[in-house]
Amino acid sequence: MKPHLPLLALAASLLGLFACDPKGTTSTTTTGPATATTGPRIVSMVPAATLNLVQIGAADRLVGVTKYDSLFLPEGKQNLPVVGDYLDINYELLIQMRPTAVVIFAAEHRVPERLRQIADQQRFEIVNIKTDTIAELYIAIEKLGDISGRRAEADARIAVMKADLREIAEQYKDRPKVRVAYVSGREPPYIVGRDNFLDEMLRAAGGENVGATVGPGWPTISLELLIKLAPDVLLVGAPDEPEQIGPTDPRAQRWLRLPIPAAKNGKVFLVTDGNGQMPSLETPNHIRRFAQLLHGEKPR
Repeated sequence: MKPHLPLLALAASLLGLFACDPKGTTSTTTTGPATATTGPRIVSMVPAATLNLVQIGAADRLVGVTKYDSLFLPEGKQNLPVVGDYLDINYELLIQMRPTAVVIFAAEHRVPERLRQIADQQRFEIVNIKTDTIAELYIAIEKLGDISGRRAEADARIAVMKADLREIAEQYKDRPKVRVAYVSGREPPYIVGRDNFLDEMLRAAGGENVGATVGPGWPTISLELLIKLAPDVLLVGAPDEPEQIGPTDPRAQRWLRLPIPAAKNGKVFLVTDGNGQMPSLETPNHIRRFAQLLHGEKPR
């Protein structure tokens, strides 16, 4: 069974539904000078890219997005054409948008051949980003700054993000690591494994991600294995759903009935902020929120 669509969008932003290239980094296919004369015109096929373009002040450069992106877009951009998603590109509409750049997330050998052909014919740039780590996110944001004409803004925001992450690391460096698991709230459940963006966020928050022992990416997990992992804190992904209403929230009851330390100590939390789970310039704020949940601190 496939994950629920909002979670699918998240997983795709982190892992890439075109199949990730383990050696891949942000890459660019240039097929000739752009024909647009009114400045950069960007079609984003990646929700995380859309979010970061907005955060560096480049929303005005967007001319097409995916069906998952309306949550990120400012007023006046809510009705941008939906050019497609990870699995289905509307090539006719794409051509009509006259982009100077199209942003995707794909293993290089899985970039659709038709997209390459149209890029060559229409003379736009294919920008293939990768955001499996914070270091890769910096590279992706720099490239988004380049193609949007907002590199100075991108560099400034990256500098602030790096400073924030140094501050968080200093704050929690002497704290005991908290055993934490992050699972989906759907069936079958899957867990945040190793070598992905959320794994790095959990570790930056002072956590020991017990899901890292299960495998890379987002492996499915049985309740029996989750019980064996015995997390002290359990985070349950429920992006874009209503906030948790307390321990009586029925969405948490299934997990609170498990014989694990997190349930025994009332440390089961729903994570409902979909934006917070996207690789973005706001990631330090969401790491702080994870840290508060892990270490039992009140939100500031």
